[in-house]
Amino acid sequence: MKRPEKELMKEDIEGGIKATRRLLSYLLRGTVKRVSRDRIGIRRYRELSAEITSSLIPFVVSERSPLGFYRAFCRRFEVDPTGGDTSWGPVEAWLPEGRIRWDRALAAMHYDDIRTVIHESPEFLATFATDRDPIEGEDEHFEYFPDPVQSGGYVPTLPGALIAPRSHHSVWTLTSPMHHGADEKHGNVNLFRRHRVHDPLTGRVAYVPFVSGNAVRGLWRDIAMDRWLSLLGISSRDLPPQRAHALFAGGSVDRGADSAKIDNTVRDVARDTCPPWDLFAGCIDKQIMGSRIRVCDAVLACRENAWLVQPIIAPDTPVEELAGLLPDAAEMTQLRLLTRQAHRVIPESDGVQMIANTEVLISGYQMVHTIQVIGIDNINPVTASCFSDLLEHFQAVGYVGAGAARGLGGVALSGYEPGPGAAALPSSELYLETVEKRRDEMIAWAMGES
Repeated sequence: MKRPEKELMKEDIEGGIKATRRLLSYLLRGTVKRVSRDRIGIRRYRELSAEITSSLIPFVVSERSPLGFYRAFCRRFEVDPTGGDTSWGPVEAWLPEGRIRWDRALAAMHYDDIRTVIHESPEFLATFATDRDPIEGEDEHFEYFPDPVQSGGYVPTLPGALIAPRSHHSVWTLTSPMHHGADEKHGNVNLFRRHRVHDPLTGRVAYVPFVSGNAVRGLWRDIAMDRWLSLLGISSRDLPPQRAHALFAGGSVDRGADSAKIDNTVRDVARDTCPPWDLFAGCIDKQIMGSRIRVCDAVLACRENAWLVQPIIAPDTPVEELAGLLPDAAEMTQLRLLTRQAHRVIPESDGVQMIANTEVLISGYQMVHTIQVIGIDNINPVTASCFSDLLEHFQAVGYVGAGAARGLGGVALSGYEPGPGAAALPSSELYLETVEKRRDEMIAWAMGES
C-alpha cells in the first residue's frame, strides 16, 4: 500500500467502538512495520503475531492512558514512534482515506474503547497488524463488527437489599496487594481474574476484577477441616487417603456414585459426626451430598459496581453520588515484577534469572463478600456454630488469593453481618464443646472405622 497523500487530524476521526477498532488496527500495523528483525531476534520475529496477541491485554490493563499503552507496546518491540532511528519519520496509521500520525491517532481514541476492543479479540488485532500482504478491500471487514449493545440511558430502580437478601456480608479491606489468577495466560504476565460487568447507571460494559466464590469456598474448606482435625489432635496425614480427599477436596464422583442408592444412615452419620462436612459436603462413601452454605464472589467496590455495593458500604449515600466517588476498576490494579535469583554460584545452576509480572489489586481498596446459610433455622446448631468458628479463624488468617507466601492477599475484614431476613449466627462455643465431648467418636469416623 502506498503512503496516502492526505494527512488526517484528530477531528477527522469518528468516535466510538467501531472507529476505534479500525484506527487501532491500522496504527498497530503501522507500528509493526517498524519492528526490526535484527533488534528483536529472528525467533521473536517469526513468532511476532503470537507475542503481540499475548501482550495486548496485559498492556491495556496495566496502563492508564492511550499514550501509556502505546509506549509500552513500542518499548516491548523496540520501536521508536518518533522515527528518530529511521529516515521514515514518525509512525503513521495508513487508512484508505488518509494517514494520521501516531500521537494524533491516540488522541482520537477513548481509552475505555481501546480496552473493549482489545479484550474483544487480541488475536484479530495481532493478525491484522502482522499481515504483510494486505489485500484490496480488506477495510470492508470492519463493517461486519457490530456495535456493542448500550443502554438507551434508562436508569432502573434498584431494590434496597440487592446484594444481601437473607445473607451475611463482610467488607474486606486490602492490607497488601492481592492477586487472583485469570482464566487465561498471557506470556510471562499473570493477570487478575476479571468478568464482564454491565453498569445499569451508565449502560456500559466493563471488565472488572473479582475473587471467585469457588476460591473462597476452597480456602474455607481447608481452614474448617484443618481446624477440626487440630481439635481432635490428629493431622490429615493420619487419615486414609480416600477420607482425606473427601474432607479436603470434596471427594470424587466415582463409578456408581451418581446412581448409588441413597443411604440415609451414611448421610446422617457423616453430617452429625463431622460438622465441617455438614457445611461443605461433597461425595463420600458413594453418597453425593449438598452443602449448607452458598459462597458468593467477592465484589470490588468500584464505580462500575456502585449500584451493587451501595447497600453495604454506603447505604445512606445515593447510588449515583457513590458512583462518582468510587474509582474506576481499571485504576485499581498494577503490575508487580517478580524475579527469581539466578544463583549462578551454585554448581550446575542454569544461571537463568526468571522474570514475571503479576497483576495485583492495590492495597487500601475494598471488596464486599456475601454468603448465605441455607435454612439456618433448620440447620444443625452445631454446624451453625462450626461456621461461626470458621469465620473467626478466617478473620485471624487474614489472607485471600494467590501469592500469600510472598505477602500478597492480606485482608482486614469486618465480621459477617446478617442482612435483611437473615438470622444471626450463633457462638462458636457449642461447636468446641461438642468436639471435646465426642472426640473419640469423631476420630473413629475420620479414620474410616465407623
